[in-house]
Amino acid sequence: MKYQHLQDRLTNLEADIFSALEDVIDTSKTYSKHIQGCKAIKVNVFDYTELVEYNDHLTFLDKNGHHYSIDCDVLLEDLIDILNKIN
Repeated sequence: MKYQHLQDRLTNLEADIFSALEDVIDTSKTYSKHIQGCKAIKVNVFDYTELVEYNDHLTFLDKNGHHYSIDCDVLLEDLIDILNKIN
């Protein structure tokens, strides 16, 4: 395919962003208000308040503790913004 290299770059970028988020969560001193013993980072994206790694998946939680896939509504740009606000 003529533009396969673009898909490959996008896939690598997504993997890098997810890995960075996982690293930030792993080193976080904050724990989820909804999942006992689960580290979290506070976020303010849409109605999500926490980002956790739960069952080996990055998962957003809202103020009521409902779970949402990281692929739900956010763009890679939103995830980068989360990382930039942490550092």
